[in-house]
Amino acid sequence: MPEAPQPTDPLNLVLNRRPAPFIPVAPSYEGLGPLEFYRMELRWRKWRDRLDAAGTDRLPVDFQTSFDLAFEIHTHIIDTYYPPPAWLSLPRVSAPADIEGSAVLRRGDDLYWLDPDGTESWLPPNRVAYHAKLAEDKDHRYARLWAEGDTTQSLEELAARARSAQQPQHPTPAQIQAELDSPSYDLARALLRRYPDTLPLYAGTGSPYNSLLHLLSFQGMMAALVESPSLVHQILESYLPAPSARRLAERSLGIGIMFVEECLASADLISPDMYREFSFPYTKHLLQSYEDLGFRTALYFSGNPMPILRHLEQLPFTAIIFEEDRKNYGIDLAEIRRVMGPHRILFGNVDAYFLEKASDQEVLAEARRQIDIAGTDGNFVLSVGSPFTPGTSLERVRLFCQSTRMI
Repeated sequence: MPEAPQPTDPLNLVLNRRPAPFIPVAPSYEGLGPLEFYRMELRWRKWRDRLDAAGTDRLPVDFQTSFDLAFEIHTHIIDTYYPPPAWLSLPRVSAPADIEGSAVLRRGDDLYWLDPDGTESWLPPNRVAYHAKLAEDKDHRYARLWAEGDTTQSLEELAARARSAQQPQHPTPAQIQAELDSPSYDLARALLRRYPDTLPLYAGTGSPYNSLLHLLSFQGMMAALVESPSLVHQILESYLPAPSARRLAERSLGIGIMFVEECLASADLISPDMYREFSFPYTKHLLQSYEDLGFRTALYFSGNPMPILRHLEQLPFTAIIFEEDRKNYGIDLAEIRRVMGPHRILFGNVDAYFLEKASDQEVLAEARRQIDIAGTDGNFVLSVGSPFTPGTSLERVRLFCQSTRMI
């Protein structure tokens, strides 16, 4: 299957080292925070309105209805509060077989999604209700990540499980085409048609080191790094990427960016020696693998990078993203630019909490300051160091996305 051309929106132009008409804006984890909760509220309201219009408390749902609602929500947010060419996480939709036979139910003021197999999922009406429910849910996956992990299996068994889950090698052209033809990409295709050459979509993945958290929990991974390093290496090797039908289909679709998350490998959690042993070689392999597939990689490094900047500089990413300096780590964009050099592509790290509270003029001044520090060579993208805070207004999101065209 021939390699897809790289998109030509301003963000992809910068990532492909071509002149762009202005410095692009690409907020880290744009799907979290106010945009996520606004999407949640829109979904709830639109299903409620459909129930009201039908005069019922049980509304059967088919694939087309579900797809149309998802497209309507995405385009409303993009047109109103998240203007292109700000990047967008690749949206996927469920296959028709997973939708047909579903329904939306109303009980009092609550709405529920009913799967074809009878499983019910609560549809949150707003952020306040969602967070209240989350605080009550002790079994939520976020809570489990930081708990004791899987106590039913030994570390040796967990390592064996990770090895057995390795992806098969070298998908066939037919497998790639079947993935590309999947309805799960229909929403992405529809958005690319509506916003041609202006909407950069990106795919996402975590580093092999990140897999330790999901497999062992935070407590388990920290102990394993010290007590069982050989088994940790076995797990990390099992999470190295292999060419897959999904990733090759994404490239064929025209997705040009791979967002790579690297968490818990920073100098505030592990030593530089542990970083070099357990994170660096595996992240290097992963980044190079995606670059070889034709993606431009954006590495988001969470936590304190300053003591290991020289090591990070050696990684084969296209661009790198850092947190803001809210934890007094001394994360200094000017020093990062000095170490990385003028030719590496940096994402700015505007403080997300500052962005919520500052005035419009203060936001524009901070955008200008960051550009003056790290963006005069053109190898720069404005971003936030963390996801937008939930209290950030949608109007502020829009201002930030347009800021580099306003200064």
